[in-house]
Amino acid sequence: MTNSTNGHRPYPRSVALVRISLEIRSGERVAILGPSGSGKTTLLHIMGGVIQPDQGSILINDRPLGSLRPGRELASLVGIIHQQFDLVPHLSVMHNVMAGRLGQWGTLGCLFSLVSPRERHLAVDALGKLGIADKLYERTSRLSGGEQQRVAMARLLVQTPKAILADEPVASLDPARAEDLMCLLTDIARESGKTLVTSLHSTQLVRTYFSRAIGLRNGELQFDLPVDAVTDNMLDALYNIAGLRVEG
Repeated sequence: MTNSTNGHRPYPRSVALVRISLEIRSGERVAILGPSGSGKTTLLHIMGGVIQPDQGSILINDRPLGSLRPGRELASLVGIIHQQFDLVPHLSVMHNVMAGRLGQWGTLGCLFSLVSPRERHLAVDALGKLGIADKLYERTSRLSGGEQQRVAMARLLVQTPKAILADEPVASLDPARAEDLMCLLTDIARESGKTLVTSLHSTQLVRTYFSRAIGLRNGELQFDLPVDAVTDNMLDALYNIAGLRVEG
């Protein structure tokens, strides 16, 4: 799978992204770096079809993103882990995980599955890979933040997209749990040959788990390099508070 982006996305009082041109190849592990408000989430949302750029184009496998049907077709290509997890707290873990099949089943199929769960083995397998198979029937609201993050990852696994986009997936975790979760996420992507694009703040995790780093600042591309080529001076300039636009 190849994901190409070329365009920008303005917000009412500022431009979120400008003059961004990227090509991400199938199987790559790419980290997006940059201070808060730099455009990382916007870039991921554009790549995933959540929002459309006001100018430019997005291609997935040489096809315009806008031409892909938002149900099964798009879901089979791109899946997103949002910062807020987007779980339904009063439902069981199994039902939240199986929501990842919405693209394959359709709305009616998912509603029916609330009464009579379908393909339960997919949820069991996905949760097992993430080490929380014993939480299958637990109410999601009773889980810790780290466990809820794993439920969101399991939901993505049953969706089976070719590319995983993760928006700061370890932001709410302590360093040890962040390391553990990032190891799991990159192992899953590597073993299944999936493309992985993740926004992160931890340069240590980027250097450990990713092969390519993209730096954004004030909505503009600062660098797009192999991780080993990103210097401390580049990172200092990327996060330097002087000259950063004010969020909001």
